[in-house]
Amino acid sequence: MGLKATGLMAAVLCLAAEPSLAQSDWTAIAHDSGVDVTFYYSPGSVQRNGGYSTANWHDSRNPGLVFLAQANCSARTLQSLSVDEYDANGAFKQRVDLSSQSTPQQLGPPGTFGYNLVQAIC
Repeated sequence: MGLKATGLMAAVLCLAAEPSLAQSDWTAIAHDSGVDVTFYYSPGSVQRNGGYSTANWHDSRNPGLVFLAQANCSARTLQSLSVDEYDANGAFKQRVDLSSQSTPQQLGPPGTFGYNLVQAIC
């Protein structure tokens, strides 16, 4: 089972479970102290195809939601492709395709989640 990751978390139910990947498979990529949330990505999930890269990510407030994000490494944009939802026991529940609902977004400044993720996967 491949875990997927993306960026429309507000539309999906917040869960308290950990994704089925072992915690050691996740690397902290950014922390937003204003809302006390840490973002993680899975280096083992990174896939590169031409000028694009994809990777799984989740955050500390919604660890039961694992997103698949696609970076356009040349244009320096990030887009949500899908989100996998896990129940409180960490079992896979469903995948939601977000690709038609999201558009590529410009990255924030250095140190922000989007900027740091693209730096890590491109």
